[in-house]
Amino acid sequence: MLMLASVYCIAIPLGIWPVIGCVLLFVVLWGCFWLSHRREVTFYFDPQDFLHYEQGGGRELPMSASTNTFGPHLKNYIDAVKLLVTVSAASIAFGRDITPPLVPKNGILIAKIFLAFSILYGVLFSVLLQFFYEQFAQDVRYYTRWRYSLIQALGFSTLVWFVGGYFVWAFNLG
Repeated sequence: MLMLASVYCIAIPLGIWPVIGCVLLFVVLWGCFWLSHRREVTFYFDPQDFLHYEQGGGRELPMSASTNTFGPHLKNYIDAVKLLVTVSAASIAFGRDITPPLVPKNGILIAKIFLAFSILYGVLFSVLLQFFYEQFAQDVRYYTRWRYSLIQALGFSTLVWFVGGYFVWAFNLG
């Protein structure tokens, strides 16, 4: 049985394992957010909506909750993702292992896969966050637990694979 498992591990290309890890982490994060908010039905982008419809949910909200909107935060999230995507894409395109021979190390390939998933998740995060906020502006009950979990999982996956990609890259340069 052990020999059979070894044959399958050898037959699967090296680049598939990081892909499986990237997808698996996303699914685990989504599940964690989904399960940790079992009692919630909808979420609010704007604090004044939470104050109006849920009366603050038993929380003490800041005085600015009655006038704040998600707009400035949305811009900050989009700007952060733009930076991550730009740096990741530049690293994938121009970065290489500078030690001879010029055959890339497996670690650099894995790092580039992690950075590629960071880009994928970051773009999905940005697009869906904007889309969900636009829909929320038309229907205050649109941002459900499923959508909230999706956005959170995409955002944290973006960050984890960005940092993870550079850690793997750094450890494979020596």
